[in-house]
Amino acid sequence: MLHPFMGIEHWDRVGLSVEESAKRLQRIAYADRRSMRLEAGHMTARPEYEVKGALARFTWQDSEFYNQFRNRCKQLRMGVRAFEKCPDDALDTLMTKILESSNTLNLLVALFEVLKPAMIEAVNRYLSEAQPLVDEPTIHLLQHQLIDRKGQMVWGEQAIAHFMASASREEKVSAERWKLYIQALLQAAGGIDGCEDKGVVDPCLIVSTEPFQLPFTSTRDNRYQTSVVKMKGMTFEDNNEGRFLQMMLSRYFEMSPAEGVAYVHFSTEGKPWSFYHDTARHLWDEVRHCWFGEAALRSKGYDVHAIPNWTGWYDMTSQLFNDDEAYTHLTIAIEKAAMKYPPGKREEWEFCRDVVQDPLMTTFQDFDWADEVVHAGFGQKWIIDELFHGDNVKALDAAELTVAKRAVYMDSFDKEGNVPPPGGFAGNY
Repeated sequence: MLHPFMGIEHWDRVGLSVEESAKRLQRIAYADRRSMRLEAGHMTARPEYEVKGALARFTWQDSEFYNQFRNRCKQLRMGVRAFEKCPDDALDTLMTKILESSNTLNLLVALFEVLKPAMIEAVNRYLSEAQPLVDEPTIHLLQHQLIDRKGQMVWGEQAIAHFMASASREEKVSAERWKLYIQALLQAAGGIDGCEDKGVVDPCLIVSTEPFQLPFTSTRDNRYQTSVVKMKGMTFEDNNEGRFLQMMLSRYFEMSPAEGVAYVHFSTEGKPWSFYHDTARHLWDEVRHCWFGEAALRSKGYDVHAIPNWTGWYDMTSQLFNDDEAYTHLTIAIEKAAMKYPPGKREEWEFCRDVVQDPLMTTFQDFDWADEVVHAGFGQKWIIDELFHGDNVKALDAAELTVAKRAVYMDSFDKEGNVPPPGGFAGNY
């Protein structure tokens, strides 16, 4: 005889009501959305390259978690307006303080020794108490979320061990004190899901903080030399090999556009949720594209730390453009223009496949092209349709103005002795 209910156990558990289910999920989701934003902000502020990349990935993953909860809570009779409200002032304080982490080690300790373990605990508590027949849709999404949540923890624990190994005694003491304070704030909220007894923060544990601010200029650790002007001091052979090297470098330099998207994501207020969901994906894509270039260069034997690292895109975003201009420049002036053929993204892929015949870079450019189609769609959605109400001509005019502003900005650095970037081809950042 087959097991009833497809083998689902605890089928006679009473479980949680619809209202209680939605309230718990809303609290976990709130922490995910705030995590998404603070990770994007610190992606720009933390100088360590590997930390930047990881925070971009977590921004995207946390946006996916929040989006799943948003959709599920609508099915559980919680309206979107109610869902998007802060469910607990104590949770708001907790997340604000984590945002105000003063350095990389403190941020990692707050995230991976306090917040994210508590979120996994809240997910597991929900799974252990939910009625498995009536709430199988939630159980299914939570079980799959746990794969990524545990993956985040693996990276976080390794990162903390790495930074602790070189930390001074003072830095370790600071991190431990910060951890105790964040733990106290978590307890004051009754845990992520509000199911634990609420405590009161001991005044002796309070650590003074400063409001978080996005950096004015791009941050890099001391392994890197930087250049606002792209490909500073570089010369290339006027042949296929020279163009191929430029292409690998152009992909590698996309960490700066990624930082620019993080800036837009963090600083833009009042947009619909889907804007933040889209820009979280966009941010992660740009980091992946940077890694395409880094992997290609490493495979050819290049020392990626010896190459002056381009920071001009973030610096333009921070110093030159407003938020709408920054995203217009990226999605319309650059990415939508790269859909033209030739040259554009298709031709870049064909060049790697047919001319250079490099299998690894062919795969990278194939997926780069696919991602850029998605990003051009973001430009259509958020710039042409939302900002310019469907007026393509006005959007293109605005994009051209950003190109002119960029030229003047970069020219000011050229006059200070930086080498102008060599000639490129359509689609380059």
